[in-house]
Amino acid sequence: MLDQTVKFQDVDTDTLACEHFADLQEELGVNSVWSMWDFGTKGLDFEVFVKKMRKVTYEFVRPDATSEELMADMRDGTNNTMMQVSSWAIDGTIKSLWLAADSCIKQSGTHHRYIEDFVFGEDGTLELSTGS
Repeated sequence: MLDQTVKFQDVDTDTLACEHFADLQEELGVNSVWSMWDFGTKGLDFEVFVKKMRKVTYEFVRPDATSEELMADMRDGTNNTMMQVSSWAIDGTIKSLWLAADSCIKQSGTHHRYIEDFVFGEDGTLELSTGS
């Protein structure tokens, strides 16, 4: 006879947030992963920023950049190996930001898919930061 006793484990808030956003990822049908746990288990309509359309930019290393070019950029402080793509978040909700970030990631063709932060630029745009 099988033991059908339900056993609960202590689950930390990061794990709960990770599982919550994995469910939302499936709901949205996106490949990118929301990796900003500060929002706990907020829904897609939660406003991270005030309701306002914002341009989201994403800077990444060109796929055809050579190691020599990368070394020259590091040595000279230049960004010749970098490219930038952009998308629009129609408001400040998690859903809108996530969809804009997902678009930027797809446009870039990089392997990075974890949405880790949005940083305000001087002109009011949001710069997307990602991880692997």
